[in-house]
Amino acid sequence: MDIDAITGNIRQSCDELGQVDLAGVKLEEACRTLLDVSEHTFDRHVAVQPSAIAFYGVMRKELHRRLDAFKRSTDRWEKKMYAQAKAAVLSGTSQTYKPTVADVEARFIVDNEKEIEKHEKQLEKLQDDCDTLDSWYEGWRQKSFTIREWAGITEDERYNSESSMTPKTSGGGNGEARGGAKELNQKRIDKVRQMMRQKKADKLAAQG
Repeated sequence: MDIDAITGNIRQSCDELGQVDLAGVKLEEACRTLLDVSEHTFDRHVAVQPSAIAFYGVMRKELHRRLDAFKRSTDRWEKKMYAQAKAAVLSGTSQTYKPTVADVEARFIVDNEKEIEKHEKQLEKLQDDCDTLDSWYEGWRQKSFTIREWAGITEDERYNSESSMTPKTSGGGNGEARGGAKELNQKRIDKVRQMMRQKKADKLAAQG
């Protein structure tokens, strides 16, 4: 079994998912309506969910690897430049002048000010991209929960419908079971509806 070949195929498949038309939308477009369960059909949300989790999950991890790699690269560069600054400061040492750590840090900043600003801007951009993708991915994870709850409601409704056609047993046992299932079903419906109302409220607040 060639693990490298398999993982390579998986990465390629995940990359291609962004360009494939799934339920009328491409994942690379990051369409906001696909996170709102109150829009589109339930089947459409179910169809796109696994692909979206895979696609955005791979993107998220790749972006975090880039951020970590950039931090390591910046750390190596800073240590190298700091060593050069220290050598430059020490070269001017005399019996009456003993450089301090603050002197070395000041020399490091003065000698590399533009590069330091460049690294800071790149780091800020990468961190912002990671935060954005983290929030987007978390939205899809929460949507998975909503879909499971909605599917459970549909299953409960089907069960209640079938149970209502079953004759009551002596002692009313079947009626009690239906009553308990109905109560549980209503709680789940109320929970999902509350989630949907909250999503709509958040969307209106963002637009306002």
